[in-house]
Amino acid sequence: MIQPESRTNDDHRGRKQSAVSEAGCRTWLVSTALLSGLLGMQVTHADDLLWTTLAQGGKVVLMRHAPVEKGPGKGNALLRDLSCKEERKLSQEGEREARILGEAFRQRKIPLSEVRYSPFCRTSATASIAFGGGVPARYLSLLEILEPDEAAEQTAQLKRVIGSYTGDGNLVLITHEPNISAVSFELIPHSGFLVLQPGGDDEFEELGVMEFPEGE
Repeated sequence: MIQPESRTNDDHRGRKQSAVSEAGCRTWLVSTALLSGLLGMQVTHADDLLWTTLAQGGKVVLMRHAPVEKGPGKGNALLRDLSCKEERKLSQEGEREARILGEAFRQRKIPLSEVRYSPFCRTSATASIAFGGGVPARYLSLLEILEPDEAAEQTAQLKRVIGSYTGDGNLVLITHEPNISAVSFELIPHSGFLVLQPGGDDEFEELGVMEFPEGE
């Protein structure tokens, strides 16, 4: 009679432990969902603040070009080809993102004074699709194809352009990930951008990062 009773007690303890485990799991799921919701609200609020800041004008938007085609036969990322036949170009997703990005600026009536871009096909296409065009600027060219001294001078020039900007609207600079990393520790995804406050000379303040505005 003792042996069956022992099994009953073990079953009871097992069910109790299982119930506790399930309750703990539910608590963890609820906590995770709440945390995710709060983080999402914080990100949305931060994005809204950045758009409001841009609406005031006088800022510099340092933007990474939209996504490009990848894989064999899809162009050389380091090649500068005026015909755009051999150079890496925007993918269909990149063209879609560029259109949405431009629409996000227009819907919010963000004032733009000028759009400048690196003289590569993927950056000029981003400027054309998103903002209707712009002006090529050599100081936005891909750093990876330059000698170290030339790359350092180009980065210094970019800093001076950002820091000394005094226009009423916003200055949009479309470039490449290595160029952005040379002036900021932020990792900017394709179609994302930094919002910068010029501070004079080569000084500026990073106000925030805006990732691709999906869902616009």
